[in-house]
Amino acid sequence: MVVRILLGVFMLIFGVNKLFPFMPPFEMVGDAKALMGIYVDSGFMTIIGILEALGGLALLIGKYVPLALTILVAILFNAVLFHFFHDMGTIGGALFGLILGLVLVYAHKDRFLSLLSA
Repeated sequence: MVVRILLGVFMLIFGVNKLFPFMPPFEMVGDAKALMGIYVDSGFMTIIGILEALGGLALLIGKYVPLALTILVAILFNAVLFHFFHDMGTIGGALFGLILGLVLVYAHKDRFLSLLSA
């Protein structure tokens, strides 16, 4: 429950921050800056922010947890890949969130078994 609430707060804060920026953005350079500019200008990051905020709320409320985890772990996995390939210096938050998400997936593994059947 602690991990679920921690990830819920984490995702809610960062999701709302994408919609209504209240934290200073990380300084990015090179490819990371160019790619993030495309994501922001296209509205893609707004969609990600909405999904993160709704997923975080679902985790905090304790409803639709497997659905929220499916969406949030996919987003966090992509965030880790983005930072790994383009901005390794700021990978910490994404990696932290992904680890929490994977711990929760494992805790709810019985709900995900059907996804792994052939």
